[in-house]
Amino acid sequence: MTAVELRAGGTAPGARTTREGVVVVMPAYREEENLAATVEDFLATLEAAGHEHRVVVVDDGSPDATGDILDGLVARQAGRVIGVHHGTNRGYGAAVRTGIAVALELTDLPLLLLTDSDGQFTAADLPALLRVRREERADAVTGFRRRRADSSARRASGRLWTALSRILLGTRSRDVDCAYKLLDRRVVEGLGLVGEAAAIDPEILAKIRRRGARVVEHPVDHRPRAHGRPTGASPWVIARSLLSLVHVYRILVRDGYTWRWARWALNPRDRVLAGVTAAAVALSAAALAHHLRHGTVLAYNDAVSHLLIARRVVDSPTAGAAQLGGVWLPLPHLLALPFVWQDGLFHSGLGGTVVSMAGYAMTVRYVYLIAAGAAAAAGPARGRPAGRDRWAGLAAAGLFALNANVLYLQSTPMTELLLFACVAAAVHHLQAWCRTGRYARLATAAVATLLATLTRYEGWLLAAAVTLVVAYVAVRRWRSYARAEAHLVFFALAAFSGIAAWVVWGHVIFDDALCWYSGDYAKPSLWVMAGDANVGAPLTAAWTYGLAVVHNLGYPTLLLAAAGLTAYVWRGRLRPAAVAPLALLVFAPFFVYALDTGQRPLYVPEVQGEFYNVRFGLVMALAAAVFAGYLVSLAPDLRGGLPRAAAAAGVVATVLAVPGTATLAEPQRWQGGAHRRAVTGAASWLRAHYDGGTVLMENYGNEEIAFRARIPIGRVVYEGSFRLWERALADPAGSRVRWIYARTLPGSPDRTWRALRDDPRLTSGYTLLYRDATQRVYRLAGTR
Repeated sequence: MTAVELRAGGTAPGARTTREGVVVVMPAYREEENLAATVEDFLATLEAAGHEHRVVVVDDGSPDATGDILDGLVARQAGRVIGVHHGTNRGYGAAVRTGIAVALELTDLPLLLLTDSDGQFTAADLPALLRVRREERADAVTGFRRRRADSSARRASGRLWTALSRILLGTRSRDVDCAYKLLDRRVVEGLGLVGEAAAIDPEILAKIRRRGARVVEHPVDHRPRAHGRPTGASPWVIARSLLSLVHVYRILVRDGYTWRWARWALNPRDRVLAGVTAAAVALSAAALAHHLRHGTVLAYNDAVSHLLIARRVVDSPTAGAAQLGGVWLPLPHLLALPFVWQDGLFHSGLGGTVVSMAGYAMTVRYVYLIAAGAAAAAGPARGRPAGRDRWAGLAAAGLFALNANVLYLQSTPMTELLLFACVAAAVHHLQAWCRTGRYARLATAAVATLLATLTRYEGWLLAAAVTLVVAYVAVRRWRSYARAEAHLVFFALAAFSGIAAWVVWGHVIFDDALCWYSGDYAKPSLWVMAGDANVGAPLTAAWTYGLAVVHNLGYPTLLLAAAGLTAYVWRGRLRPAAVAPLALLVFAPFFVYALDTGQRPLYVPEVQGEFYNVRFGLVMALAAAVFAGYLVSLAPDLRGGLPRAAAAAGVVATVLAVPGTATLAEPQRWQGGAHRRAVTGAASWLRAHYDGGTVLMENYGNEEIAFRARIPIGRVVYEGSFRLWERALADPAGSRVRWIYARTLPGSPDRTWRALRDDPRLTSGYTLLYRDATQRVYRLAGTR
């Protein structure tokens, strides 16, 4: 069989010709149970209405009997059905393109109806679309579903896809992927379609509108799928659709169909920056693929926790904004909301990882800009004109982007990379304000700082550091305390509003404005062990944090960064234009203080014998990259820039001396421990035996159980389930709790076990089904 095989009969006998001849185009993949009924429905309706018609079906390499059923239809309905076979599965977009091409080539009928072969759309709506086309003199009539007969997750993703298509392509459709579109053949001839997967639908609408076509929308019915499974919800198809949508968008931009700023983005003034950004995106995808292959995307317990928080906002017994909680800051979870709705993205971790990946690409871009602008701020080498130094920017961006610890964390749903992006953006725009004095730059720095304060608590420290820089620059530049005050107020109103909002949130939701610091799940005593060598020992705390930075960056990088910092301070003389990058240094003394006072734990093998929270040292990668990159601007500019290129390569090469991936070593140690194996065993048992009903369990410390067992999140009553939790603990059976999970780990039992272990209703009303040394699972007695 060739790659595309065409089968059709002769002319349909006795067919009556009208001006409204219609050729129906439908792709088919694994539709052996739906295809025949769907095709015959359209044939009968069109014949009864007296329209000349053809039905073009494209079998897209189906592995089932779809192709054989199509051949039977072609044989039975001679001249009315045209069958096309793809030798291999090429995707929905390719099948639609093939169907349109065959319809235009083998028929001269004036109208094309694009629909699906899964039976969810019927021919009964076609007469109404034909009538609307006549009355409205429309070139296209596109359907929108009155009631979409799909799951809530698919409806939500459909709304998101429609919104994204409207933003990028300007489709102005209320239901862009509705597979019921009646088109005049003149508007599709020579359209040059390239969209893959679901991107073909918004591409068609965008391009026919660019041709000036009059498009009218009309409601159509949508029935539940009777047979088979949809393929459009898989993560691979979603990713392919998104990439293809971006490709279509680029073509529209290239051809001048959309916004001027987007054409500028594709033809940027700084092509090096564009190349750096593209390289960062490629590195991000490659690192993700590596860690997906090795199963380390969700190695951190906290990664699972972040996914659960985001999902519970929309899927919980008490869903709503209050599920954001009061300990972890909300921005990462809010940004993950559009993705964690989809089960595949949620359970794979990609729903949160996509936020980290975007943060990584943005951080690399801003590190380039900060380091490239440092030469203009502090002064380039003698004999070279002042201005942005792209070699310095390249060195800094490469040093940060290629760090194995950075690449791992950007492949997880952790929150560090989003913080790094906000920090780098704030410092870059602060740097531009220090140089130009433009309020727009200061306002942008304030917004970036606001976002940082809503991402991680290190962002609160950034807000203080940037405020000091604003005050210093305002006083030094204008010698006026009144102007300094005005700039501070202007900056602080935005920059500190997130902190104020979080404090108010804690007071309103939890009746404790400081719940983020001293609440039941925020107390430092939950993590800082008695006898921690860092507590009350500032030198040990400083040594521990210094070693954590070394494990993340390596000694060569730190030595270059120290040399670059010394040169930068010496040459910059703390001039107003040069002080912004120094704000990146504020994190080191903060963490040393936090370790010394017992606010947070951090362990390294040289002091405590193991890794724990070593990723706290990775934030210094921003400062190290910027100041190591600055050294390149001091290299001599000879022989076409060869010495500076070599200097940049040398700076980037120090990343090879990073002593392993410390940020991955920590979770891998836990993954290989006895407790982790016990958790895996219990989660596997629950996944195999859970058969519905409400589950009572504490979330804190048990996140892996709920996630790995694939228990529906909306069926879990936990400590964040407003009012339900206390009632369920007091009377599980009366609260219709069917399953109870309790962690019985000696020395660390969870609240469920502490509340119920001595309760006779647990032993009399529930059956113990699973037990090991650390946990138990009960089911309500008398249920199966």
